[in-house]
Amino acid sequence: MKALIAKRYVKALIEALGEKKIGEAEEKLSAMAKAFEDPRFKEIIASPEVSKSQREEFLLSMLGEKADKNLVNFVKTLGIHNRFDLIPEIALLLQKEIQRRANRYEGVVESRKPLDKKLLSELESSLSKYVDATVVLHPVKSERDGIKVTVEDLGVEASFSKDRVASDMISHILKAL
Repeated sequence: MKALIAKRYVKALIEALGEKKIGEAEEKLSAMAKAFEDPRFKEIIASPEVSKSQREEFLLSMLGEKADKNLVNFVKTLGIHNRFDLIPEIALLLQKEIQRRANRYEGVVESRKPLDKKLLSELESSLSKYVDATVVLHPVKSERDGIKVTVEDLGVEASFSKDRVASDMISHILKAL
């Protein structure tokens, strides 16, 4: 439900700001969204003891003095409708929309050992050709014995496991006999 409401706010924000200013708005809203990770911050924003105008001023101060007036009005609108809790979701959806418009997506590569830059670059290049978009991969250390590539926004997931390759080779050899 939150996602559906947040989508409407994102659409309205993009229309109000225009293409040129959505990147700056995304940065500011992402910074606000990071603040929501702190339980004390969330408590202040949700507290009935803190007035709506104080919460609004607090969030507006995070935007800075030179913030776009449409972004300021956007935050005020969230306050009017008691939707400050949607800021993390709005920031995430705005980031995804910017990626979609730029045809650039980010993903992760999980592996036990660190991947060298050449292999990471080859994976990015191959995946970019496959999905017809620019893909940037970030290495993540895991306990997986093999490699797992995930680009969530595109619905792409591929994994290569030593155990699976070995079992596939054995079954292929047994079939050949």
